[in-house]
Amino acid sequence: MQLSNLVKPIDQCTNEELLDRLRAVRHNREVARPVAAAKAAKVEKKSSVKKMSALEKLVDSMSDADRLKLIESLKGE
Repeated sequence: MQLSNLVKPIDQCTNEELLDRLRAVRHNREVARPVAAAKAAKVEKKSSVKKMSALEKLVDSMSDADRLKLIESLKGE
C-alpha cells in the first residue's frame, strides 16, 4: 500500500477539499487535552484543600456558648 493511495495530494484537491482539510487542521488544534485539564484540576484541588489540626476540629465542633466560655477562661488566666 502506497502513501499516495491513502491521501490525495494537495495539488489534485479541489477548493472544497482544501477547505475541509484546513477546517480539520484548525479543529485538531482546538481539541481539548484531557490529561492537561486533569493535571490543572488536580493542582487546583490540592492547593484548595486545607489540613485541619486536632485543635481546629475540636473548636469547630464546639457550640458558640462553649467557645465563649473557653475564651473567658483563657482571658482569666
